[in-house]
Amino acid sequence: MKKLKSSKQVFIPAAILTILLLCFVLVSCSFFSESENGQEQAVSTEAEVPPQEEQLADVLMVEEVTIWDKLEPGEQIQLMDTIEKYTALNQQIKINTRHFRSEEELVDQFKAASLAGAGPEIVLARLESASALAGASVLKPITDDMAYPDILEGLAEISAVENKSYAIPFRAFDFLMLFYNRDFISEAPASFEELIEYCREVNNPKEETYGFILNSSEADWILPFIGGYQDWIYDYSTGAINLDSQATVKTLEFLTMLYNQEKVVPQGYEYEDINNAFKEGRAHMIINGNWAVEEYIENGPDFGIAKIPVVWGGLKNPTPVIDGIGFMINANTFGKSLENTKSFIEYLMSEEIQQKWTENTATMPSLKSMASSPFISSNQYYLAQAKQSAICRGKPPEEALVAIREALMMNLKNVLSGGTIPEDAVKKIQEDVIKLRTYSATGTDALTSGSEENADTSITSESLAE
Repeated sequence: MKKLKSSKQVFIPAAILTILLLCFVLVSCSFFSESENGQEQAVSTEAEVPPQEEQLADVLMVEEVTIWDKLEPGEQIQLMDTIEKYTALNQQIKINTRHFRSEEELVDQFKAASLAGAGPEIVLARLESASALAGASVLKPITDDMAYPDILEGLAEISAVENKSYAIPFRAFDFLMLFYNRDFISEAPASFEELIEYCREVNNPKEETYGFILNSSEADWILPFIGGYQDWIYDYSTGAINLDSQATVKTLEFLTMLYNQEKVVPQGYEYEDINNAFKEGRAHMIINGNWAVEEYIENGPDFGIAKIPVVWGGLKNPTPVIDGIGFMINANTFGKSLENTKSFIEYLMSEEIQQKWTENTATMPSLKSMASSPFISSNQYYLAQAKQSAICRGKPPEEALVAIREALMMNLKNVLSGGTIPEDAVKKIQEDVIKLRTYSATGTDALTSGSEENADTSITSESLAE
C-alpha cells in the first residue's frame, strides 16, 4: 500500500510539470510570432522613409534667383506671368521679385546691397543705369557666352561702359516714327522731297489742314535729322558731345527751308496740338513716338507708320534716340547661382517670351533677328517699329541730353527768326553745351533763363502721361 501511494505522489508532480512545459511552449510560440510580426511592421515602416527623404532632398535642392525691377504696371504684370511659366518648367528654381517705384531708388539700394556682398542676382532696369552701376564695380561684365550678337545698335551703345558691356538689352521703347493717315495717303513718302511736294498740294491754312506738322518745340524731334545728315551728337565711348558739325548746319538749313522759305509746315504747334490735329484728320502726317500706336488704334484715324523719310538733300533716314531696359548681373553672383541666372535670362530672351511682351506691353524686342519672326513680319505696326528701331541711336545719359536739348533750343529761335545763320549758330550751340555741362552754376542759370516752353524737352512716355 505504501508503494502504491508513493507511486501516485510521483505521478501528480510529473503531470503538472508536463502541463507547465506545454504552456511554456505555447507562450513562447505566441511571443516569437508577435516578435516576427513586429519586425515585419518595422521593416514596412522603414520602407516608407525613402520617399519622405526624397521630398526633403528635393526641397533642399531648390535654388533661388532674385530679380529687382523698375517696370511700368503692364510690364510688371507680364514679368510675373513669365516667371510663373518659367518656374513651371524649372521646378528646382524659385524666382523672387522686388519692385521699385523709381529708378533712382533701385540703383541706390542695389549699389549699397552689392557693395555689402548681398543684393539680387539680377537687376532689370533702364540701360542708362548700367553706367552708374558699372562705375561702382557692382556689375559683372557680360561675357561672350552671355552676349547676343544681334542686339539693336542703339541699345548696344548704351549698354557698354569703356567698351565693355554690362547689360543684356531686353526691350526697346520711346523712339520716334512717321505716322500717316491712310484716308489721304496710301503709302508713306520715302524722302522729304516727296513729303514736301505732298504738302504743297494739300495744305489749306484757312482750314488749318496740313500735309505734315513737325514738333519743332522739342529738341528730340530735331536731333534725328543730325543723324540723317550722317553725323551724331554724342560719342558713347568718350562721353563727348559734338554739335559743331556740318550735319547740324544742314539740319538748321532744313528747318529754315521748311518754315521760312517753302513755308510748307506751320509754326507754333506743340505736342498736344499736333496729336489732336492728327486724330482729327487736320494733319495728314506727323512724327510721334511708338507709345502713340495704342492710343491711335483705340481713338484715332486709320493710320500707318513707317521710318522717318530720308532727309532733304541727303541719302539717309533720320536716326531718333531709343531707350530700353535690360538685365544687369550682380558682381556677387557665382557658380550654380550664376548658371540659374543665365537660364532665366535665356528664357526671357526666347522668341516665345519676346512675342508675349510685344503683344502685351508698349515695347519692342531688343534683337534685330526678331524682325523676321512671323509674329512681327505679319503685323504692319510691329514690322514698321522693328524697321525704325533698327536705325535708332542710343539715348545719351540724361545729364548730357539735358545740355544738348537746352543749348539747341536756345539757339534755334535765333536761326528761324533770322537773327543768326546756321554756321554761326552751331558754334554757339557747342559753346553753350560745354558751359551747361562743365559749370553747374552756369548750367542752372542758363536753364532758368530759358523760356518755360523749353524747360522740359523729354520725349519719354512717362512725362507725356503726366
